[in-house]
Amino acid sequence: MLARVRWVFAALFFAVLLACGGSSTSAPVPAIHGQLVASGFNQPMLYLVNPASPTLAYVIERPGHVRLLTNDVLQTADVLDISGTVVTDGECGLLGMAFDPNFSSNHYVYLHYNAGSPIETRIVRYTMSGDGLTMSNPFPIFSFQQPVTANHKGGSINFGSDGMLYLMTGDGGSGNDPNNYAQTPTSFLGKILRIDVTSDDFAGDPEQNYHVPTDNPWFNTAGVNPEIWAFGLRNPFRWTFDATSNGFLIADVGQDAYEEVDYVPISGGGRNFGWSLREGLHGTGNPGPAFSTPFSDPFFEYSHGFGESIIGGFVYHGTALDASLQGRYFFGDYITSKIVSIPFARSGGEAVSTSLGASMDHTGDINSSLNGTDISGPVSFNPDRNGEIMVVNLNNGTLVRLVP
Repeated sequence: MLARVRWVFAALFFAVLLACGGSSTSAPVPAIHGQLVASGFNQPMLYLVNPASPTLAYVIERPGHVRLLTNDVLQTADVLDISGTVVTDGECGLLGMAFDPNFSSNHYVYLHYNAGSPIETRIVRYTMSGDGLTMSNPFPIFSFQQPVTANHKGGSINFGSDGMLYLMTGDGGSGNDPNNYAQTPTSFLGKILRIDVTSDDFAGDPEQNYHVPTDNPWFNTAGVNPEIWAFGLRNPFRWTFDATSNGFLIADVGQDAYEEVDYVPISGGGRNFGWSLREGLHGTGNPGPAFSTPFSDPFFEYSHGFGESIIGGFVYHGTALDASLQGRYFFGDYITSKIVSIPFARSGGEAVSTSLGASMDHTGDINSSLNGTDISGPVSFNPDRNGEIMVVNLNNGTLVRLVP
């Protein structure tokens, strides 16, 4: 495993590569402070609010625990413990969670984790109790085998406004995608996958319980896995669906030089983001071959002079922070522990390119207000019940809200 692809998870290295560069804006930066909400987590990865009971929120921990906060107070009992199943080698673990679009009626919750030997990526549905305190009845939805390397496993899973479940996968690990998985049409690695979890095309396979949407771009193309919605990602560890723009913002971890953010409208399937022939907007010299061209350009990139491991966030639509921050995309960098925002605008349905010169670095103000519990290894940015920004910090096991 390359040193640049490593993540340090408390007492161990957890590989994840991300890249950045440039200088920040000289415009005045509105004050943002950090408010410590909870601490004592064991490798926290993600924060999500219960859509039916917004006083309840959940933090998933990489070893396989789902923790509960009630009105921001961390509870003692686990909502779920699958630590006996989850594999935590390298970057593996419990990586993502999503609520069903019809959660209020069916109480379904989906988890993304690694398990098995050889290691698999698994999407498993659980049923949450009506009081939101427990999860039970695991039901396998989708799974596929990973390479022997233990990095680049992706992370987030989310539903789009079309009700489909989107899974963005890493290239499976090592450096430079040596097997060209991200461009290989019969591999699930390095892709955006789109599946329908409301029905089942695989009645004879108890481990696969989903439907392939017939409007997927390559549904009827021989030699291409029909679940594939887009090609050419390296490790889209954190990405979000933005309901306001009806599209996906994807932070793809770079390798040696550049980190990038891509935007795709929900009607924009069939793209190729270029990895491993391209990192950001720059050719890598890797041989490929490419599945298709032209490549889709990121709307933002930064070089490793600024940071080395991008952690995607979301477009801020809350009301507590300064009004000038409305509509900006907030993200972080795991290696440098920075928190940054950039403008996000669209023209003709596509994101308008922006540069690091238009960014705002909020890190100093946030850390100065945290009394020694600085941002340390941010691994996700998620909205609280009011749309305000919650930062999950892996290295020190904290949850921080951004406040004026």
